[in-house]
Amino acid sequence: MRKNLLLVYLILFSLCTFAQVRFVSKIGSSTPPYTSWETASDSIQKCINICNDGDTVVVANGVYKEFLITKTAITLLGSSMDSCIIDGTGLGVYYTVEAKKITLAGFKIIGKGVSTGMWNAVVSANNININSCTITNANVGVAIGPSSGRVENLIIKDVEIGVHTFCAYDTCKPVISNCVILLRHYQGNLLMGIDNYHNGQPTVENNIILGPPKQSASGISNLIFLKSMKVWGNMIAGFIYNIEVNSIIDTALIVNNVLLDYQKRGDSDYEGSIWAVGDKSYIRNNIIANSYIGINVLGSPNSDYNLFWNNSTNATDARGIGAHDIFADPMFVKDTLAYSGMGDFHLQKYSPAIDAGDPSILDKDGSRSDIGMYGGPTGESYTYQDLAPKPPRNLTAAVNNGNITLKWLKNTETDFSYYKVYRDESANFTYDSTKTIALISDTTYTEPIPQEGKTIYYKVTAWDNTYHQSPASEEVAVKITNVEKPLLIANDYKLFQNYPNPFNPTTMISYRIKERGYVKLVVHDIKGELVKVLVNKEQEAGYYEETFSADGLTQPDLGANNFASGIYLFSLTVIGEKGIPVFTDMKKSILLK
Repeated sequence: MRKNLLLVYLILFSLCTFAQVRFVSKIGSSTPPYTSWETASDSIQKCINICNDGDTVVVANGVYKEFLITKTAITLLGSSMDSCIIDGTGLGVYYTVEAKKITLAGFKIIGKGVSTGMWNAVVSANNININSCTITNANVGVAIGPSSGRVENLIIKDVEIGVHTFCAYDTCKPVISNCVILLRHYQGNLLMGIDNYHNGQPTVENNIILGPPKQSASGISNLIFLKSMKVWGNMIAGFIYNIEVNSIIDTALIVNNVLLDYQKRGDSDYEGSIWAVGDKSYIRNNIIANSYIGINVLGSPNSDYNLFWNNSTNATDARGIGAHDIFADPMFVKDTLAYSGMGDFHLQKYSPAIDAGDPSILDKDGSRSDIGMYGGPTGESYTYQDLAPKPPRNLTAAVNNGNITLKWLKNTETDFSYYKVYRDESANFTYDSTKTIALISDTTYTEPIPQEGKTIYYKVTAWDNTYHQSPASEEVAVKITNVEKPLLIANDYKLFQNYPNPFNPTTMISYRIKERGYVKLVVHDIKGELVKVLVNKEQEAGYYEETFSADGLTQPDLGANNFASGIYLFSLTVIGEKGIPVFTDMKKSILLK
């Protein structure tokens, strides 16, 4: 007991003697040594200038317009990653925060700005532990020098490179974990989420890394002879290479990631959602979907137990496909374009990716690993939702030879069972068993015209094996006249989902209005910038279609280029009598090139 008390005393004595807590506040009196809030410094740099190794600087909320340089090993703690702001806009030469060794947390740090012909970073340190910060506005978010560091729980946005590492061969083991990296558009520049430039043994886990489609080089890259690389539990989307593996001395572990929305940049085929050079890549339990090329094979990677879905080419060589790979809809809880920042990539109950990973890899609950970002040792335990199927899409009707024929797109859920077709003579009808006219597994239904001179309304729902019913499809109305042609009836205001969606380069936007009014139909990009005014005039009640084409348009960030792939918003507003808005709605659409 006496030894323990002596140890505590020595620790406290050491802290009091050699380490000091100092304070910074916008209302500080700036009286050294800044050891209380009453004598706080009004400048972070002034406080740093008198710090010794091991000191801690606590910073109150406020905007501090300065750039920081520290040659001592300190801890710098902000009060909030939203309201404690270090603003280095236009200041300094290269960095907003430059250090040899630093622990940093609780700030929003704004960089000098994006430079042309000059490399600059928001934070640069040889050895860094940075946690719970927002990093923005520079060529590079966080740059780690030749020593190890931990980069955790950051929001990094509006940069060309999220995290850059430049390491010593054996001793540098940086960890980049649980960050959100959102790269922005820059004309003519190729963007990288995490750039492991030279040597070292980086671990990249549980991050969300999103790049503007067709303009982003690599989500996670290694360029020159890493000793090893661990990449697991990440969601990466929108890059020419979502994961790029070049020169690995030992092994690159690419395990339990979700890789989406990789798009072909040009005429080159030297691209891929995974770019696997050589035979050092161990590729397991990844979901690779909605891509031009899933795995571009330049060597003999050890690849198996992955799930491929909706790719133009799953692999450029048979060596990229394993004996246990799955080719099916992964059944995400909410599958949307990743770059929009929306989506839930947990697996639904009955997903083919559940317990289908490499048997030698276990989930956190000890069961065989799931495929995808929430499986494996860095994943999480969660309850699988048994969701209903998606509603049938693109329901259309046609009248030919005395018959009405309905068609729609096929559902892709693995637990899909059948469709129910409903019919009624009232618009917006409630679909129940009394309105059911067919149970079928096909996506086409034909019946004789029930009665001429009437308007018939149809809906379709999808059912799964556990009797979950999807929401209904769009309602189709067919007015039977002496001319055998279907007519959609404008019985209410409605903006329909565009078709096709995704589209390239044109899509049809349809809407209906109940009464005469002033109609405005416009297109915005995901940043809210106006792209195109499609309709801006008075229209009578009825059903209308407008074609939107992305060809030949210009986008401010891209100069004279056509519009890039991404989310676009179609907004409909109808102004009725006396200038009063009577209807407004907006739909999201995806341009994929």
